[in-house]
Amino acid sequence: MEPALRGLTRSQIETWLQSLKPAELRATLLKAAEEAVEAALGEGEESELWRSSAMEGLSARDRAASAAHALGQWEALQGPLDGVAAQRRTEFLQSLGKMDAALRPRARWFIPLNPQRRDERDLLDPNERIQAWWFSARADCDDLVATWTQQPRSLSPHLQSCAECREDLADTAVVDQPPRRHLSADDLWRFDVGLMSEDERARVDAHTASCSDCAQAVLALQEGDTAIDEALEMEAEGAEGLAARTSRAPVPRRPGARHPEQREVLEERRDFRVLLVRERQRVRLLVQPLSGRTVAAAVFLTPGKPSLKPSQGPEGISFDLGAEGGGARSAHLTVQAGGETLERDFSY
Repeated sequence: MEPALRGLTRSQIETWLQSLKPAELRATLLKAAEEAVEAALGEGEESELWRSSAMEGLSARDRAASAAHALGQWEALQGPLDGVAAQRRTEFLQSLGKMDAALRPRARWFIPLNPQRRDERDLLDPNERIQAWWFSARADCDDLVATWTQQPRSLSPHLQSCAECREDLADTAVVDQPPRRHLSADDLWRFDVGLMSEDERARVDAHTASCSDCAQAVLALQEGDTAIDEALEMEAEGAEGLAARTSRAPVPRRPGARHPEQREVLEERRDFRVLLVRERQRVRLLVQPLSGRTVAAAVFLTPGKPSLKPSQGPEGISFDLGAEGGGARSAHLTVQAGGETLERDFSY
């Protein structure tokens, strides 16, 4: 190798460094990882094609290691690089280091290639094998592949003794048996006001059938609705007309609502309608698209502060304004639909 390295001029080394594209090598290794998994899941000739292509990706990383080693040898023979060439050499070596730091912990991706990886590993000098993780890391963890397609009744001796394999199995256990997700406060609120889709409500029903804690929470909502309905009925019997709407135009009660609500039309344009919705002493602003145009909206409670987080539902864009303020609170609304923009302050 020494005569060949002595024959390379400084100009040739600089040209080679300029042609390097480390980002492409990272993409090649990621592609090889995908192909290795396909090799494990495939069969026959198809599996071998994936395996061969994936090994080409690992060989590209090995060639980069050989080039880095040869570059060091060349500098030892002909003197260190300087200027732009030295900077490019440093960037090349740093990119390899960053790539290895990111991908070496994920060497399990290449376990399906282990027979071929071991062959390549054994060709290297013993003191180089550990550094060549693309061939050596997890090279004896073949038994892990079987757990990707089925849960074994008992673990092999290797899986029992290999700390890395046990860690992998612990990580995938969450996927195989995901923890049960309880209903969040937002889930309960959307269920209570009728914003959930039919599929979401079906999932809630299925979950509460086996989760007593969440079933109790939903039952409490239902009992609260019943009490409110009874109180409103008594109020209506004693003072007819107090429940009349205050909006400029009658707005039908939202389908699926589980208790009474009041809706006030703040603005109605060709492409959208803005409603102020009051229910259970809470207020929210609802922007409903009307013409199929894309509608964007923002609500600011305080000038210069971030806007409220919107919630996208079947009726449109909803903003939770919080507790009823009796008209003492104000906010600013911005709506954009097509070329039309609405800017409006409102009280609630």
